[in-house]
Amino acid sequence: MRFRITPEEVDARLRGAGWTPGRDAGREALDLVDRTAAALAANGYEVTPFPAAVEFVREFAFLEVSHPDAPETRNGIAFTVRYFDENSAESIAELSEWVERPLFPVAFDRSEFALALIDPSGRFFLTHWSGDYYLGKNRYEAFACLFMGDHFDLTEMPSDS
Repeated sequence: MRFRITPEEVDARLRGAGWTPGRDAGREALDLVDRTAAALAANGYEVTPFPAAVEFVREFAFLEVSHPDAPETRNGIAFTVRYFDENSAESIAELSEWVERPLFPVAFDRSEFALALIDPSGRFFLTHWSGDYYLGKNRYEAFACLFMGDHFDLTEMPSDS
């Protein structure tokens, strides 16, 4: 899989949004995890937050990375997912069933109205009105895809993931 930006460029964009290595959004992030799980359950998708999701949210919650082509707009990636309805919960449930792992939402692409999700092994996926996609096997790959508007068909997911 090819990525159009380097890990250094990913880190630079994250730093521009206020991230530093080892960042911990603390109790607020844990509250966000609990609210997210409760909102999903209220809409039909039960998921117990797992360590990979909690660790990711603690490090990246509340950051917003602007789209490089339109930094002055509200488009970009928000690492706070606040709204769920039955359709979004159903989409997550269907993708979770397809990958045979629980999924937890960790980011929202405002320009595409898409949810980025993590599984317990740290793989990332995207659910979008046009379908479900694979973002990568780790944070770098997922961020590279999210920041550049890329994604992979689920059938392109490496078998060792």
